[in-house]
Amino acid sequence: MFRLFQKNRGESLAERMNYKYVRYAIGELILVVFGILIALQINNWNEERIEQRQITEYAHALIKDLERDLAMAETIMKEINLLIEKIDTLASYVEDKSLDQMSNIDLFYLMHKPFYRPFSWNRSAMDQIKNSGALRQMKNKQLVQKISAYESLTHHLDEDFNFDRTVGTNSLALASRVVDMNYLNIHEIFPAGSVGSFSFPNSKLREAYKNINRSLLTNNIKDLEVVVNNYLILGNTPGLRPRAEIEMPNLVSNARELIALLKEEYPER
Repeated sequence: MFRLFQKNRGESLAERMNYKYVRYAIGELILVVFGILIALQINNWNEERIEQRQITEYAHALIKDLERDLAMAETIMKEINLLIEKIDTLASYVEDKSLDQMSNIDLFYLMHKPFYRPFSWNRSAMDQIKNSGALRQMKNKQLVQKISAYESLTHHLDEDFNFDRTVGTNSLALASRVVDMNYLNIHEIFPAGSVGSFSFPNSKLREAYKNINRSLLTNNIKDLEVVVNNYLILGNTPGLRPRAEIEMPNLVSNARELIALLKEEYPER
């Protein structure tokens, strides 16, 4: 009987020892798991902090690029408006006139260089944001949409420029068959890269070549009408008019709004 009691007592002690051991082991396991979770969370926080800091740097770079885009767009808008004014004046000038009532120098001035400079977008920061995946990490979804919309508009304007350049090149080629363009040192009157201003009929060009009397290269008014029609295609829809009245103002408005959103979301520290 006594041996049986000792046996039961030993078994009970062993069970309690095993229970304590299991409970201790479970406790240690919970602590280890909890520690791992905390470490992972801290690591995630650190990674997110690093990502957000990088996104902030991209955002500040994008602001500077957008500001440069605005300065470039302002110059191009002046050139587009100048072209529209020249083309409108050309249409008025030839209306109800015969060839002998028109001046070669005036037509040359109104038809000279029917181009505006190509867009030179500052896309470095935009490309970094896209290629790094930072766009997906931005928390402000309105900002993400604005960035994407702005980039799409710049590509659309690039396509418009190609159309305008093609029409302008064709128009100038036709004009060269009608108007004598042999004026020496013309680059002094129209310096490369300058926006210039519009003044008609009293232009610097007329003053510079007032002693040179050149005649038109055609005796057929229909030849001139064909040329003017091509310039009107450039000056109207789908040419320069939408750029001046809709697309370029939209670009400027979008860029300014985007800059404001970026500065609000990622302020300078």
